[in-house]
Formats: sequence, C-alpha cells, structure tokens
Amino acid sequence: MEKTIQFNIRLDKKLVYDMEYIADYYRVQRNDWLKVKIAEMIAEEKLKIMETIEERFIQGRLTEIEFKEKMGFKPNKEMLELRKKVMGEEAKKLLPTQRYFMEAAKRIKK
Repeated sequence: MEKTIQFNIRLDKKLVYDMEYIADYYRVQRNDWLKVKIAEMIAEEKLKIMETIEERFIQGRLTEIEFKEKMGFKPNKEMLELRKKVMGEEAKKLLPTQRYFMEAAKRIKK
C-alpha cells in the first residue's frame, strides 16, 4: 500500500463549485479528479525544472557536483559531450586575455 499524507487546503466556494461541475461531468469523485490534476501539474513542473537544470549544466553554469545535488544523479555522457562542445564554442568568443586566464585556471586545477 502506498504511503500518503493528508493535505488540507482552503478553496474559494466558486472554485469548489466549478470543480464539482467538472467531476460530475466526468462522473468521478472530485477528490480523485483533483489528485490526478495535481499529479499532472507536479510532473509537468518537475520536468521543466529538470530540463532547466540540464541546460544550465550544459551551458557551464552548474558544476557536476551541483548538478548531482539538484538531480540526484550524475550527468550522462551525452550531456558531458554537449557541455564540452558548448564550452569550446564559448571559449572561441572570448578575448585572447580571457582565454589565457581560463587555460591558466585549468592548469592550476591539475
């Protein structure tokens, strides 16, 4: 059996009326309809957030450690390759002095 918790929320009477109207139309209990809609919205929002985190990692705005902390897993090979490609293209746009300092920072990390 799945673990659940009770979640209480106050809603405007008109909103509850509209929710009952929808539930009656679909011939389901309003709580069941509401559970499905909440689950759909949460899944959609979570996917958006995960895509944003992935994009930020590929763009070099998040480290691998930050990515793992936020996502719960390490970036895959495809993301790492995209990151290298994007970071390489970004480096080409830098001024020569900026490239020099980036290379120096890489040597210091080694």
